[in-house]
Formats: sequence, C-alpha cells, structure tokens
Amino acid sequence: MKWAKYHFPQLYVSILYHDRLRRWINWKNPKDLNEKINWLKFYSDTSMWTICADKYKVRDYVKKCGCEEILVPLIGVWKSVDEIDFNDLPTSFVLKPNHGCGDVFVVKDKSEINFTEICNRLQKAINSKFGYELAEWHYLNISPCIICEKNIKSSTCADLIDYKIWCFDGVPYYVLTCSERDVEAHKTTLNLFDLNWNRLDNYMTPKYRNDIIVPKPVHLDKMLNYAKMLSKPFPEVRVDFYEVDGMIYFGELTFTSRSGLMDYFTEDCLLEMGSKVTLPTKNK
Repeated sequence: MKWAKYHFPQLYVSILYHDRLRRWINWKNPKDLNEKINWLKFYSDTSMWTICADKYKVRDYVKKCGCEEILVPLIGVWKSVDEIDFNDLPTSFVLKPNHGCGDVFVVKDKSEINFTEICNRLQKAINSKFGYELAEWHYLNISPCIICEKNIKSSTCADLIDYKIWCFDGVPYYVLTCSERDVEAHKTTLNLFDLNWNRLDNYMTPKYRNDIIVPKPVHLDKMLNYAKMLSKPFPEVRVDFYEVDGMIYFGELTFTSRSGLMDYFTEDCLLEMGSKVTLPTKNK
C-alpha cells in the first residue's frame, strides 16, 4: 500500500483503519474518538499541533501558558549527534529526538552505554520523515533535533508512571495511565480512570485489562489544572504528566494518540469520548 500512503493518504488511512479496527471510518459524519482524530488530521488547521508536538518548541508554549515550573530541566539541544559531547553530560540523562514517537534513551549510567549505537539510532531517527507512515502531517513540519533532559527518577518507586489526561476544549475528562513501561520493547500496561480515580476497566478492551494497581497522583488536582491551561485551545488533546517525589513534570501534548487507531478502548468508550469533541468548520 506504499503507493496509497504517498499519493492517496486518506484512502490509505481508511484501509489501515479497517484492517486494525475491523470497521470503516465514517469521514462524512465521524462519531467516535478515533474517527474524529482522523478527521482533524485531514480537515482542520494543525499548525499549532506542529509547535506543540515538537518536544523542544513545546517548552515555549508551556512557558506562555504559565506552567514553566513543570518543565523537565533541559541539559542540551543539538541538530546532529556529531555535536554531542558526552563528556559534558551528567552521569544520568535522557536523550530523544524532538519529533516522532519512541527512540527515547534513558541513560542511568553513561559509563555503561554504547555511545556509537545510541548515536546511530538517534541520527536515523532525526533523518526520518516521521509523519508519512500514518498521515500525521503536523510532524513533517517539525525541524528535527536531539534534546537532552534530566533523568527524573523517584527515590521511592522504580516505575515511572505516565499520567495521560484526555482533554476536550480545555476540559479534562479521563486519565489513561502507562505503567511498567519497557522503552526498548515499546511495551506498557494501560489503565483508564475517571477524575475521581475510579477504574474504568469495562472501557478497556479485554486484551488490555489487568490487575495492576496504579496509585492516584498525590497532586492530581494540580495536574488537572495544568491540563486545563495547556489544552484550552484544542478540541481534543492528551496532556501527559509524571509525578516524581511529589513534583509534577510535563511530558508532552499528543493530538493523534496511536494516530486515531486506538484498539485499547471499547466502542462505547470511543463513542463517549468522541461525543466530547466539537469539530471545527472544515478548512482543507
């Protein structure tokens, strides 16, 4: 289907949607969250998505929203791996490209890593045209670079939990958590909660249901307030956070979660969340 990917992207997405979710997408009258995410990709102004999906430039957006205190400390930023001097970096840090998904390197001790392997993978990542694969055009307009951030780690918990707050027009709705994450294998355990921290297991498809206990963030209310401020301009966005030793840290803004091909939510959940998305007037 490579020809369709580049020449007929909407057809390509329709075929992918059917292959993965076993139903056809309704472009004319989208209802559920997956359908509306895909509609927004093709028919809305995504220029702000490009800025906010850029893991480097989004820092300025977070500052403009008055949330600078939750940014993970930045150690460095480079256009190429050739510019990185590992001797100047601390013992522990996180390296990642500013565009795309994955390719995050959590370095616990730089004396134990293969610098050549990491550099090769990072350079390959920033050279890639991420965005074509699933018609996520906003990524294609990001100027690639490599960023290095402080390795935020808890003194009491080995597992860094990702709290992903789904927001619609600046209103938080549900919290998706990612725990027991294996970065290298791209695996994680998912759970869904309402804003009162009630588990919504019936809204997860059977494949993703589990018995993992996920702690409620100590400062959930503050996290929700930050989510409100950061999500206000957007009809739909996922605002990701971490909580480490009582401190809240910003993760990222995600507009096309699994590119609108999510199979971990039930149809009822997708329809409910989709009903909260108000689509703008078509402008493409």
